[in-house]
Amino acid sequence: MSDFDAALARCGLLDEDVLGRPWQWRGRQMDVRYALYRTLEEAQEVHVRVSAGAHPESRRILALAQHAFGSLRGLLLGLPASLLEKAPREGEWPIRETLGHMLSVEQRYALQTKYAVDRTDADPMRIPDNRLPPTTPATVGGEIAAVLARLAEARAETDRWLGDLAPAAMTRPTVWIGHDIDVRFRLHRFAAHVVEHTIQCEKTLHALGWRPTEGRQIARRLAAVLGEVEGLGAGAEAREIEARLAERLATVAS
Repeated sequence: MSDFDAALARCGLLDEDVLGRPWQWRGRQMDVRYALYRTLEEAQEVHVRVSAGAHPESRRILALAQHAFGSLRGLLLGLPASLLEKAPREGEWPIRETLGHMLSVEQRYALQTKYAVDRTDADPMRIPDNRLPPTTPATVGGEIAAVLARLAEARAETDRWLGDLAPAAMTRPTVWIGHDIDVRFRLHRFAAHVVEHTIQCEKTLHALGWRPTEGRQIARRLAAVLGEVEGLGAGAEAREIEARLAERLATVAS
């Protein structure tokens, strides 16, 4: 688990009582709640500056997927292990299987999109299913941080392959569930799919009687903004904000 993962998990434990405790900023007494919001403000400042730069369209699209993935991390990090394994209803996936499905689809989408960019006009329109990861959920063991780390690695691979596409590549033809589409459409699918199954995870947790603390709700917004900053290529600046959150939480008594 990274320091930022640990910080997000810690935020998930912060209820109204802890958030209302004193916290000093610029010599004035604020509260712990503002320590989180100040970190969010700093992340927003970086985002505004970074997003104003010149980025390929493909990078800007995939940054939305990293924004969505940040929100997923903020939702799930620090959850009790038992909640990963419980299905909300008979026949429905527990969170571990939902995340395994997300991993498989991330890999499939990346392979098919890269193929659409690289193939010649004489090649088949898509990679045959028998050369792709299965559509059934991948088996991903370990604690929630380890599962999310696997998904983060797959997201990073997607960004390396597809984050700097030439404008002409965006209109390369491909197929998605029988529909004739182009690479631009496929790139937008990454974020939409992460959002879709983040909502599924939220529904699962709700059905299991779990509710997020106020601290977790703030941390989700922060993780999402930092995800987009990272997706736009400013990983070092995202790490600085992440470290700042960890430092601030270190001053908060349990």
